[in-house]
Amino acid sequence: MKEISLNGKWQLYYFEQGTKDITHPDGLNGLSPIPCSVPGNVEHDLSATGVLPADLYYGEAIREAEKYEDYEWWYKTEFSCDTAYKNGQVSLHFEGVDTLAQYWLNGKYLGESDNMFVPVDFDVTGLLCDKNTLTVRLRSVCLECYHCEYQPFELRNAWSFHSPESHHIRKAPHMYGWDIFPRAVSAGLWRDVSLILHDRVEITDLGYHILNFSQDEVLMRFHFDTTLTRADIRKNTMLTISGKCGNRTFHTEKKLYFRAGYIDATIQTPALWWPAGYGEANLYDTVVALTCNGETLAQKNLQVGVRNIQLRHTDTTDGENGDFRFIVNNTDIMCKGTNWVPLDAYHSKEHERYAPALELLSDIGCNMVRCWGGNVYPEDCFYDYCDRHGIMVWQDFSMACHAYPQDDTFAEVLRKEAEAIVCRYKTHPSLVVWSGDNECDYMYYEFHTDPNTNRLTREILPQTVSRFDGSRPYIASSPYFGKGMLEIKERSGENEFGALPEAHLWGPRDYFKSEYYATSKAHFVSETGYFGCPDVAELKKFIQPDHLWPNDGDPQWVLHSSDFQGDDYRIKQLNKQVYQLFGEIPEQIEDFVLASQISQAEAMKYFIERIRCGRPQKTGIIWWNLMDGWPQISDAVVGYYYDKKLAYHYIKECQQHFALMCSEIHDWCIDLIAANDTLIPQKGSYRVWDIDTDETLVQGEFEVGINQNKILAKFPVYYSDHRWLVIEWMVNGKTAYNHFVCGFPAFDFKRYTTWLEKAKKYISK
Repeated sequence: MKEISLNGKWQLYYFEQGTKDITHPDGLNGLSPIPCSVPGNVEHDLSATGVLPADLYYGEAIREAEKYEDYEWWYKTEFSCDTAYKNGQVSLHFEGVDTLAQYWLNGKYLGESDNMFVPVDFDVTGLLCDKNTLTVRLRSVCLECYHCEYQPFELRNAWSFHSPESHHIRKAPHMYGWDIFPRAVSAGLWRDVSLILHDRVEITDLGYHILNFSQDEVLMRFHFDTTLTRADIRKNTMLTISGKCGNRTFHTEKKLYFRAGYIDATIQTPALWWPAGYGEANLYDTVVALTCNGETLAQKNLQVGVRNIQLRHTDTTDGENGDFRFIVNNTDIMCKGTNWVPLDAYHSKEHERYAPALELLSDIGCNMVRCWGGNVYPEDCFYDYCDRHGIMVWQDFSMACHAYPQDDTFAEVLRKEAEAIVCRYKTHPSLVVWSGDNECDYMYYEFHTDPNTNRLTREILPQTVSRFDGSRPYIASSPYFGKGMLEIKERSGENEFGALPEAHLWGPRDYFKSEYYATSKAHFVSETGYFGCPDVAELKKFIQPDHLWPNDGDPQWVLHSSDFQGDDYRIKQLNKQVYQLFGEIPEQIEDFVLASQISQAEAMKYFIERIRCGRPQKTGIIWWNLMDGWPQISDAVVGYYYDKKLAYHYIKECQQHFALMCSEIHDWCIDLIAANDTLIPQKGSYRVWDIDTDETLVQGEFEVGINQNKILAKFPVYYSDHRWLVIEWMVNGKTAYNHFVCGFPAFDFKRYTTWLEKAKKYISK
């Protein structure tokens, strides 16, 4: 297989849809195009040519892009190809097209597509010549959604800021405006375009799953499909699979009697794939080959991770009699991770942001990441990284916070999308769970509709996962509202969100140690967060000087909070959270930013440690969220321009795979708890002291068994004390730190900043 990239400089024609009667590329003659980039988004091309502001993220510039929502866009390029492509079997591949597209090659109509999320392929065998012209037309989704039929249950079951225009067209939900993104209803060839010359024989499908698992021996089944002909099969055609991980190997082979089938492989004393902290993320470099009389007909390389995965969960919980836990290689895993949101509001810019964002995942101590349902599906490099670094992936299908159409047409579109996505990711060991959507069950339940009537997540998606994967668990929604939740509601007559075993803890967003957070019965928290302001230097990159301060009611702060409708509730909430912690709102912007970051950092630390200290009833937290996809004031702990907020460093402290942490005060005392989220016994010494007085509150030696918590000591603290406690421990000659701030609000802001200055040498960097 060979490939020619068609990325680069193209031409872009654009005009308001309906103002010109152009239905074929020939109709573009006489119009003047602008240069454009592929991959790209049309707004960036308009910015590059001066039609739109150069920086769409500065001030309120992004609103200027809204005037082009009703436009259509024609991409055009010319390319050459050699004899092999003119005479061979060739496909034209579009990795990502946003969204409603028609395609022409050398004036010949190829077809159309209507889904941003999945690649588009056309067989162009025999259609190529020395010089070729490729044209793609993109129609306005904002105009075409007016032709859709919207049923009452779609319109009533949604959050207030969501628009029903996104329901029927398969485009990233956040692009119509979200509470973490601006309205950016873009268009473009947003991922790679290429021309693929196919080999006569290819392995077209490949996957594997475990039939029998033990630490001593694993039986794996590989399934495959090929383009082998009957004539090939009549020869001595063999399939061989060989894998190597360090000094461990496996090999299997069989003579083929049909082009597709399966082959089993036994792996003795396997090198297992483990989540970060629990062991190495071992991968077998595996070669799958088709051979005939010693000649290799086709070959495919694969990274095979040997592991088994279970998700044990119940419909409801009372905090004790319920469950939601991931079990990998027969071992309970304490999950510590983050939600993965779009890396950019304009998705063509994401590719360059993957590498630094993925490095942050490991640096901050995550062993799980959740691909949120308002997102696009990630690039292959995302899964490759998670495979290599032991980061479990929770993959939502791309639906969020809506009641989506239930008709046969939409169901079939979603089925095809799911087939493509499941087949693409199914070989990655890091992928541990499929989730039907984000918070759609929540919408149904809150607005008095039975979530179990949603055929998309109860029929279409689980059937597709079962048919094309079948090796990992599926849940219908996050959070999932099963029949048990409905029975509770029928008995009480109330929405009983507190009975969810897996929950999104947003609630009132009041004091982060309030009853709402402290007494949650959820075993697994898959969303929760707290606002924090980016550094002043980063704020200046997207807020104009005359809008920088004060923030109250300022339209640029509101837009970048993110609320394109002009509601300043998030800025008010940010200010209230600062006031809650310190009893004042600082007058200077530098002090305000620091105060907000302290508030966020302490909150995020508390959320994580509450879950870790609550083991074994508590099993995991996926906090919201790692990084912003556009410049804003948000829950993210890393800004769009890569500035790390204080919360990043606090999280890095408390997500160490072995860590000491303090419980909340009870019975005049604090518990010092060791959390060992590893499979190695930990032995060492510890000391806890007051950063102001250097008074040692407790110290000693410890031994903690594998994969468990242990209370090391209790020490007295008054509720009225405001103290910063340094927690130090030493294991295997290495010293590590955490901290705990005693007392209740309001804290003295200047005193806290003094603590922070003293603690710099202890805080993870």
